[in-house]
Amino acid sequence: MRLIEKWKKQMDNMLFVGAVLMDLSKAFDCVPHDLLIAKLHAYGFDMDTLILFYSYLKNRKQCVKINNVFSSFMVLVSGVPQGSILGPILFNLFINDLVYFIKSDLGNFADDNSISDAAKTIPDLIIVLENESNNAIEWFHENGMIVNPHKFQFIIFNRNPNDESTYILKIAEKEIHSSSEVVLLGIEIDNNLKFDNHIHELIKRAGGQLNFLSREQKFITQNGKKVVIESFVLANFNYCPLVWHFCSSGSMKKLEKIQERALRLLLNDYESSYEILLTNSNKTTLQIRRIKVLATEIFKTINDLDPAYMNDIFELNTRRDTGSNWLIVQSQKSMKYGSYTLRSLGPRIWNKLP
Repeated sequence: MRLIEKWKKQMDNMLFVGAVLMDLSKAFDCVPHDLLIAKLHAYGFDMDTLILFYSYLKNRKQCVKINNVFSSFMVLVSGVPQGSILGPILFNLFINDLVYFIKSDLGNFADDNSISDAAKTIPDLIIVLENESNNAIEWFHENGMIVNPHKFQFIIFNRNPNDESTYILKIAEKEIHSSSEVVLLGIEIDNNLKFDNHIHELIKRAGGQLNFLSREQKFITQNGKKVVIESFVLANFNYCPLVWHFCSSGSMKKLEKIQERALRLLLNDYESSYEILLTNSNKTTLQIRRIKVLATEIFKTINDLDPAYMNDIFELNTRRDTGSNWLIVQSQKSMKYGSYTLRSLGPRIWNKLP
């Protein structure tokens, strides 16, 4: 949400925007124990805690099992335990100082690292992204991480939907060609921020699941059918719905058609209108459902229950002495993307609530 909103705002300010999505190999397995302990010490952990973590990380052993035959055990010299509660926390602490070496916008989620920036011209943008990517690669090398520049994804967002130009980024002596689409944390992001291909994949997956359920429904109870539709089919639309909320009207109609099919299957009703199906199943349209999610995120943001960066999207107007929490509709030079942003829709929804 933060990245998409920022990119749209930069484009509305007549800037060219680009991003590099970096790829690390076995990131959690590569963390050097001694360097992690040194960083914890730099952050102010006391000696007893450092000794505890040193004991927790050191002298772990692993082996390989093939057909009930075990290899000899070997001592792990790096890595944090995956599948543990402490693993991601320790990895975040380890990678945290990367932000001091990158001047551009750095988006981190565990070992997914994305560098993005904006400039008045594409050549200037490419120079910035090249420099920052090389700075990141140098940090990764110095901190024991394995980088795969040939697997990096590079995209430049385009205000002109008819422009199919390809650009080249030179990183670590490799040339990376810009793509019209990249995948970040399971979301397909296209260079026009339309999300039509991402929606197409969601619909394709949900449609296939509905076809399977339709064939096998005679083996499933009514309650079981309801559980499957909620958790197996409609759950496809629960992941990051606000990111792709502003998809095309055609995609929105297709999304609603999938829910309509699911409700007809659930209620065994193939004649009533979509509105009656929604009423009988006590549901709303998927669009209304996403707007409820948006209102929830705004509530969490203004009550300090969301990450601090969400305040850049939903800005509370503290100057109004009305006793109500009003949101500011942020201004921009252009409305090409401004009307289709959470920073624009959010205040309009929130300020209408009683």
